[in-house]
Amino acid sequence: MRTQQNIDTMRARLINCVGSSEPFFIKKKNEEVVVTYIRGFADPDRNIVLISEKSTSRGMNIIEIKNIEEIKPWIQTAA
Repeated sequence: MRTQQNIDTMRARLINCVGSSEPFFIKKKNEEVVVTYIRGFADPDRNIVLISEKSTSRGMNIIEIKNIEEIKPWIQTAA
């Protein structure tokens, strides 16, 4: 199943991002882009990712892994 393989790959990539002090660029399947910090997983199956806007934020939002198309470290460029 191709979709499950993609989810497993994304899950493995996200595990390495959890708790990083650096933000990540996440492109969702609906073309929405967020730059955020990966805080952890909200469920034991690791299908829902906890994210925060700042490295020190206590408030978190969630993203389902199946809705993520791409994730990579965010590199801020000079304007």
